[in-house]
Amino acid sequence: MLILATRDALVSMLADAGVNPDAMTPAAVRTTVEVFRGFAALPVEGVLPPEEDGDGVLAQFGTYDFRGRPEFSADLTRQFAGAGGVDAPVWQLSCTLYWAAHAATEGLGCGHLWSFGKTLDEFFAEAGALPGWAWALDSPEAPQDLVITFAEL
Repeated sequence: MLILATRDALVSMLADAGVNPDAMTPAAVRTTVEVFRGFAALPVEGVLPPEEDGDGVLAQFGTYDFRGRPEFSADLTRQFAGAGGVDAPVWQLSCTLYWAAHAATEGLGCGHLWSFGKTLDEFFAEAGALPGWAWALDSPEAPQDLVITFAEL
């Protein structure tokens, strides 16, 4: 798969798993993570290998007002560094879940974890144990939004 096809691949995989970004449920959070885990294992052409930090996954969480109001977000991002040397582009495909901020989510703080130097199994186990991701995976609250973005840095 080419870098430019990754967004469509992820969107298709989520749809095939029954995840509807416009009608999220608490159970869809875990499904989204499982789909992203499968997506992270797919090979992508023209990318430096993971051991050269060319293909990695970032898990992050926190309460921010990026969209004009305080929201708690839990995000998985796959980053692709092109194999063309120091001037090669870097792309990020992010899958971000948003909830209304409240005392419980604000108490989680913020954090992040990169997959570099880890197997995907190790990474997803550690990511799921991060306070914000543990809350997101076990919360009875449905996310307000699931937003998928793809950008060149």
